[in-house]
Amino acid sequence: MGRLCSELNVGGEERLRRRVGAETTPVQRHTSRMYERREESWRPLTRQRVGAFIQLFILCFVETENGLPLQSLTYKMLKKKLSKRIIPWIHNRLVWTMDETYWPITLQQFTELNSFLAEHLPLVHKDDAWSSIAYFF
Repeated sequence: MGRLCSELNVGGEERLRRRVGAETTPVQRHTSRMYERREESWRPLTRQRVGAFIQLFILCFVETENGLPLQSLTYKMLKKKLSKRIIPWIHNRLVWTMDETYWPITLQQFTELNSFLAEHLPLVHKDDAWSSIAYFF
């Protein structure tokens, strides 16, 4: 009780109403939501799982305000999963139609990922599979 009283005296009432989860980074929050919804990329891929992975990929690499830097092993795993699993999945499910409900990813996800690949991963961006995906979109 003494500890709570001292927190109340120093930080005010708002200090006690603070949530524990509010101090996590956006990457940690997105990862925990992916786990809760069972959207991990090791599961059989669906449009929702690929979209969640692309969002996680963009959060990790592009947005710098996410707080704690990730380990280099995590970056390697994300890049490998993108080039070996996600891009081939998208390439194999291209449907030549204007109806976006049949597309493997949305146009917004494509533009974010395409701009990142062009700037930071030029070898993946010039790959045949990604070139045909870019031609499709």
